[in-house]
Amino acid sequence: MLKRIATLALFIIIVFSVSSCKWKTTKQSIKYGDVLKSSIESFEKNRQRFSERVVSSLETAGKELATENPNLEKASKDFEKEWRDIQSRYKKLKEDFEKVGKSSTDYFSQLEELSSGIYNEKLRNEELAKNKELEQRWQKTYEQAAINIEKVTSVLESGNDFHRVLVASSIRQKLDQNVEELNKIALQAKELLAELEVFTEEGRKLVKG
Repeated sequence: MLKRIATLALFIIIVFSVSSCKWKTTKQSIKYGDVLKSSIESFEKNRQRFSERVVSSLETAGKELATENPNLEKASKDFEKEWRDIQSRYKKLKEDFEKVGKSSTDYFSQLEELSSGIYNEKLRNEELAKNKELEQRWQKTYEQAAINIEKVTSVLESGNDFHRVLVASSIRQKLDQNVEELNKIALQAKELLAELEVFTEEGRKLVKG
């Protein structure tokens, strides 16, 4: 009797342990899916903000420079402020992209683990094939996104070059203004020196007197 009770108790423990293990596996699987979804949503949200900011900044700078007498110093300062914020957003975009990559790797590993645990060979192979097809499609998408991220890097580098040109133009404009001021100062100096020359000549005449 005691042996039967012990056997029954052991069976119940095993059933509950298996159920608990299955529930734990389910929770883990859902967690991996949620993490991937959250990573993708975060990336997309930041991508939209980043895109809007880049386009807006370039368009604003273009409008300022298109005016008849653009204030290059102001335009360069405004653009630099915007571009610094854009660089910060780009860093966040790349971090989000890396998170998507890591979470997708974890996600597919979990799918592989789940499917590999199926006892029915036919069903297991079908599920593993589905996982493989899905992973291959995702990998192509991810690789294309990585290429586009690098293209964005090139856009930012072009923006950095544009800013340097803008600052240089601002400096040249200031130098042009300084040349005008120097010309005015030189003219004043010539007039003053001419007056001093007259004064010197009159002084010499006085001494010779």
